[in-house]
Amino acid sequence: MNYTRKRALLACDFCRHRKRKCDGKKPCFTCRESNADCVYQELPSDRIEESGPAAVIDRLSRIEALLEQQSQQIYQLNVRSSQSPYPTSQSDYVAEKQNDPVRLPADTDPSLESSPFLIPKNHVALATTLLAFPQVRDVVGEYPRDYFFQAGEKLPLPGLLDRVHDGPLTWPALDPRTMDTLAASYFQYAHPHQPLFTQRTFRSWQNMLLEAQDLDGITTSICLAVYALGALLSAQTSHQKAPETLGLEYFQPSLKIMIRKMLWEFRPNILTCQALLLAASYFAHLGRPLHSLRMGNFASRVFLNILESRQNNLTYAEFDDTEVRVYWQCFMVECDGIAELDAFRSGIEPMGDSMPLPQSLESSDDRNHIYFIAEHAIRRLLNRILGALYNPESTHRYSILSPDPVRVWQRLGLPKLLSLGAELNRQLEQWYRSIPDYLRFPKGTDHLTSDRSRVLRMRYYMARHLIHRPFLLQLVSRQQEARSPAQSSLPEADPFNLPVPVVMERCETCIDSCITYLQNAVDMIDKRSPYLWTFSQNCIASLIILWLAENSAPISHLIPAMRPIQNAVLDRLRQWAAEDSSFDAEVRIVEQLTFSDR
Repeated sequence: MNYTRKRALLACDFCRHRKRKCDGKKPCFTCRESNADCVYQELPSDRIEESGPAAVIDRLSRIEALLEQQSQQIYQLNVRSSQSPYPTSQSDYVAEKQNDPVRLPADTDPSLESSPFLIPKNHVALATTLLAFPQVRDVVGEYPRDYFFQAGEKLPLPGLLDRVHDGPLTWPALDPRTMDTLAASYFQYAHPHQPLFTQRTFRSWQNMLLEAQDLDGITTSICLAVYALGALLSAQTSHQKAPETLGLEYFQPSLKIMIRKMLWEFRPNILTCQALLLAASYFAHLGRPLHSLRMGNFASRVFLNILESRQNNLTYAEFDDTEVRVYWQCFMVECDGIAELDAFRSGIEPMGDSMPLPQSLESSDDRNHIYFIAEHAIRRLLNRILGALYNPESTHRYSILSPDPVRVWQRLGLPKLLSLGAELNRQLEQWYRSIPDYLRFPKGTDHLTSDRSRVLRMRYYMARHLIHRPFLLQLVSRQQEARSPAQSSLPEADPFNLPVPVVMERCETCIDSCITYLQNAVDMIDKRSPYLWTFSQNCIASLIILWLAENSAPISHLIPAMRPIQNAVLDRLRQWAAEDSSFDAEVRIVEQLTFSDR
């Protein structure tokens, strides 16, 4: 007989409509607690899935739920040595409550409190942990783990911003024509990466500014920040001033207003969060990660204050879409900063497991909205990768990291690494397939017309690189130790010391991911974007990995001619390399990596 096979969605109707996590049981936990009918939709397997925003969000939600289930498999594979039940990435926010779990809404899954899938403190995926690798250190010199943090800390602010606390507001020229031009530039180039509000909403704020209503209000700060970003990204303005100079004239009063509001506004306001996120974006476009992370951290704390003010009657269903959108942007800014700097944390990261996804701002924004949702999902997967493979506490009880980052995996063993890597890679491929066909980027290096699509492709290859990096570093490390047998305690049959096919395959995947990432990154680091510094750091890490591979006999044959790629990256980085900046240090490091002629 011919049966039409059916499958159940992972979330029941009640959970999907209320944007709650569903455990897939019948009845599920949420329906039992709410005394609701637990009904699952049934869809024929041969039905072609819709690709509109609502359908894609539903599909990504199902992927999220599936990844949640699969994360428990990784948890079983990667049992933590530490007895602490609390995620390390929450500790800054709950320092005064170290004996209590983080306060989250009542409907949050309690397993979140013990989940290892947050970015761990002291994680060993930083570019500087690769610089501590003995072979690299011998060539480029000694760099402390927080070197790039120190560089950002010492770099002075641009002139006008250094005087943000002095004197009265200094107003730029508020010419309607110029303002419209700069706003158009913002919505064309910056808004797709950070869709916080609609153009209609912005125009209402701009009209208030032109009518001199509430000039020192937070909406004025938002407008000025939008003009500043528009100036920074626009090649065409009616001014003869350089984009950076014109941008500063708008950003200085914007920053002055938002800082005053943040410090002295006693009722937390979502508009203040939006202004601070625009400031974070502005600093990110300047290639100043520390300042960007600080502004994002301020926005996160204001958001958490909003939650605290609703503590007695909080449910996520009560959040409006603006608040949800602000949350996810705070999440992205903070996670990207923590991943590359391992710096201060607000405590907003763990809430991603329970926060609903935002809705589309307007029909014309559907494509960007789908990209936005897909980027949230892979950022969360990147966090899981760092938690599963780069957490020093997952395999050791060390309170201080060894200078050699590869020690994190030495007690893990090949079978466990293989299991973890396979599971994480399966989740990555599921994320890739969740993107609708007409927006899914082709793997490889084919030209893409959309920066949003290029960002997703680069995120994909960075995740793939991180999943397979431990295999390559273990092999390189064991090769190095094998050269000094008198000092080595490695067993003769050590699998990482031999060209075992399965290890070689993982190394080849890591190498391919690094090369493909660099080829895609060249265009993105050639212009200002909120990813400028993050992508440049990932380029440094990829080049170091490839340099180590070329200098390791078992895998050196897998490395192609690297000088053209190296020179292309250097050419792009030099344009941002102000004296004593982190870009300046990146250039020096890359210049010292000598690749062979092939």
